[in-house]
Amino acid sequence: MKNLVIIGVGGFAREVYWHSQMASGFDSEWTIKGFLDGDVKLAPEEYAKLPGDNPVLGDIDSYEIQPDDVFTCAIGTPEPRKKLIEKILAHGGKFINIISERAHIFPAAKIGNGVIIGLGNGISDNVTVGDFTVMNNVSYLGHDVTVGKYTCIMSHVDVGGRAQIGENVFIGSGAILLPDVKIGDGAYVGTGSVVLKKVRAGAKVFGNPAVEI
Repeated sequence: MKNLVIIGVGGFAREVYWHSQMASGFDSEWTIKGFLDGDVKLAPEEYAKLPGDNPVLGDIDSYEIQPDDVFTCAIGTPEPRKKLIEKILAHGGKFINIISERAHIFPAAKIGNGVIIGLGNGISDNVTVGDFTVMNNVSYLGHDVTVGKYTCIMSHVDVGGRAQIGENVFIGSGAILLPDVKIGDGAYVGTGSVVLKKVRAGAKVFGNPAVEI
């Protein structure tokens, strides 16, 4: 039995704790060990909200990885997420997928390593989801969509067929991406935005229709 260590101690980390208990492999391949502080200290009252008994195992810089440890990263923004994951990888840590049993994934979809796919998500035919991607809850990726590494897709996002989403992209809750849209690496799509055309790398877009700000 492996021991799952959740990187992060904030609100999303608490969500991932409960996602994990509804995920394939829980209590058959791995169980939850606890949480690791990232590189930002939170207020004491936030730590008090964490579930489990004595759940904080230490911080990411001083924690000694054990042979039975596996990891998931519960940070919901791409750049800090990537930074913390790479620290663990550099010390030989291994990541697993946290995929809700209440997600629907078509057989021909290709899912990378270290992803988090929450409840109610749909991943359609011939979709590719890159390593360390997050899909929070109740979002949908249409046929032939590609999603790059470290991208974070929040809740109630609708991505049309053949859309291409780059690496390190953040897509806010309720956003809609039309079919064939291309989102460049490092872009930010604001909450509730409707994306009709290409978004260049590093751009921030908001609104309906989404425009760069």
